[in-house]
Amino acid sequence: MAFEIGTASDYRDLLDRFHTFITTHADLVAANQQWQVIRWTTDAQNKELILKAPGLAGAEEIYCGMRTYESASSAYYMWDLNGFIGYNAANDFYTQPGAISSWLPMMSLWNTAIPYWFVANGRRAVVVAKISTVYQTAHLGFMLPYATPGQYPYPLLIGGSMTGQRGRNYSLISPNHRHFVDPGEDSQNAANTACMLRGPSGAWLSFQNRYYSGYEYRYDGRRPVWPGVYSRLDSLRESPDGTYVLTPIVLLQYNSSSDHDLFGEIEGCFHVSGFNNAAENLINIGGVDHLVVQNVHRTTVEDYWALRLE
Repeated sequence: MAFEIGTASDYRDLLDRFHTFITTHADLVAANQQWQVIRWTTDAQNKELILKAPGLAGAEEIYCGMRTYESASSAYYMWDLNGFIGYNAANDFYTQPGAISSWLPMMSLWNTAIPYWFVANGRRAVVVAKISTVYQTAHLGFMLPYATPGQYPYPLLIGGSMTGQRGRNYSLISPNHRHFVDPGEDSQNAANTACMLRGPSGAWLSFQNRYYSGYEYRYDGRRPVWPGVYSRLDSLRESPDGTYVLTPIVLLQYNSSSDHDLFGEIEGCFHVSGFNNAAENLINIGGVDHLVVQNVHRTTVEDYWALRLE
């Protein structure tokens, strides 16, 4: 519905620009899909933004938040990302109703110029930020559930590029440092990852495609994100006419060898082959540009996805 491309002066200015974009962009306002600010605080160290999204018809209440923090001595500059089921003015960022507990999805940024891409509608927002030669991402809002609103009323997906559990710096090389479209962790049973979905029961569910054991391995565990968990993605490439196939990104859960739950797909985000491709390329499909994004520092053919710029 709306997108913006620009360059912020640093990680705090990036949040200022996102605040302006999500609440005042002309396309969002014209569709009555601009987000409402519930809390906006700033001080010498931190900025905190809690928002309420209206949905596509203006009838929903979708609560998300971002909070900056830094450690100049350790050279990390972060956005914490969180999702809620409501708002209590007496509570801090980490104890809002329904908040993710323990380690949060986050973006690892820096204190200098940041090229960025913002995309949003009334249901969800996606951020892509370029830090040196790596890319950081965030997802705030609803995914597209394979269910009716009555069956699954609050499919809130909070995604980032890592969690606070493992490291902070944007240059970290670790399975924990992966985008929410193909997430990972340093352990095989992480309770929190960079891809957290509020499930139909109301519990936060973590998703994981990779883990570390001397090497970055695929982890075909209980909750993968398809098709990133698929082991033959390196065999996919562009079509004979040079066009690229964009594959929906689906959140699923294995209950047994024959019982799978398909929660839904991430709106406007698609896997794309990296053959003859590169980050920041634009793929035009049906008159709409799709931005090619690499998964943090990774540039193998299986580590790319595309973001619809509308």
